[in-house]
Amino acid sequence: MDQATLDPITLVVGVFLVILAILWFCLPFAIFGTKAKLNELIVETRRTNEELALLRRQLDGSNDKLSVN
Repeated sequence: MDQATLDPITLVVGVFLVILAILWFCLPFAIFGTKAKLNELIVETRRTNEELALLRRQLDGSNDKLSVN
């Protein structure tokens, strides 16, 4: 086999490894970029859960008033 000729499998593996290296390099930036958004979602979810608990208590209180009458 001639050294100047690239085997197709070697070429595919090489391209795959280059793409993998680029993605691996970008991974930390993607993770740290989404961290702030995840924290915002956590805060918003907690706020929503608190509001739902308040509504549930209000509904339970109104159901108790209805059953007494």
